[in-house]
Amino acid sequence: MDHRVAMLACLLALLPVIFAQGTEDPDATTQVPERCCFPASQFTISKSSSIGMVHQGARRFMGQVAILEEAHAAYDYNNSRIAALLTRRFINGYPEEHVQLIEDLEEGTVWVIYPDEETCTKESSADYPFRAERCISEYGEYWGTTYMDDKAVYTNTWGIVIPYLPENPTNGVFSFSVGPNCIPHGETFAGKTTAWGVRQQIVSSSGYYNYEEGIANPDKYFTVPDYCTEPVTEN
Repeated sequence: MDHRVAMLACLLALLPVIFAQGTEDPDATTQVPERCCFPASQFTISKSSSIGMVHQGARRFMGQVAILEEAHAAYDYNNSRIAALLTRRFINGYPEEHVQLIEDLEEGTVWVIYPDEETCTKESSADYPFRAERCISEYGEYWGTTYMDDKAVYTNTWGIVIPYLPENPTNGVFSFSVGPNCIPHGETFAGKTTAWGVRQQIVSSSGYYNYEEGIANPDKYFTVPDYCTEPVTEN
């Protein structure tokens, strides 16, 4: 999978309340920081997103959709797996939706589970990015340092302009901000995607919170329900 596409984690699922990127600090150094990686190999983190979409040929809904999404994720690089529990609230009247995602990093697959309906699909993670990469991508361009509060929190922002290429299902502008210890603070995306044959226009703004090292209850995130033994593909 192209790393430029891999960095679009959470866009089709996850992965939140509006990401406030702060105000550029005129006193901050212009020196480009080193590309960093998440500081822990096992951790949990939550994300709140505001998402606007226009769907054409979508499987679960059509037309214009506005979503407030809460995601609680567990990253377990020791066992090559990532999972997220999502709650989606639709502004235009669709009922609240719950989704569980379980990605196998070695296998390159992701379970997409709908516990309220007791249905699930198993998809290629290359076509269903829902998380950020472990390290800042080599394709990322440093966009500057920002701060929040009374300069109490500084973040470095990296961005990618993804051009249209026939081999890439997604194109647009993506930004990702991290703190000095590389813990993510926020991300934004505006663009289009044709992943899984579904044409979508997306604007997404996300903020991360409640980072904790370790995974206290891995079964909460990584247990595949019994009804997913025979995956069913949606029409």
